Amino acid sequence: MNEHRVASLLVTRNGKPVGIITERDILQRVIEDEKNLESTRAEEVMSQPVQSIDSNATLKEACEAMTMLRVKKLLVLRDGRPEGFITIADLVKKILSLHYEQFEDWEKTVIKAWESF
Repeated sequence: MNEHRVASLLVTRNGKPVGIITERDILQRVIEDEKNLESTRAEEVMSQPVQSIDSNATLKEACEAMTMLRVKKLLVLRDGRPEGFITIADLVKKILSLHYEQFEDWEKTVIKAWESF
């Protein structure tokens, strides 16, 4: 995880998602429990089931799913295949950037209106 700079890993069995291992899982279920990293199996520490969303879902649908499921990330599937994860942080960044763009447009309109006086 450190090597690839990721906060979570998808665990699969026969090509199907069966769980997710997060930094928190490692801390709580390995480090705090003083388990050996070399011998502890993924299935012993993974969170399950994997909560997912289709790649065509909207930001609103992703927010609603995270809220309803009480999770911080969702596996994104395209045609049933894993594409990656979307996190609360991803959603917040995107929503803020959208609102910032709207604010910039509004600001330009106000400035133009002000200059016309």
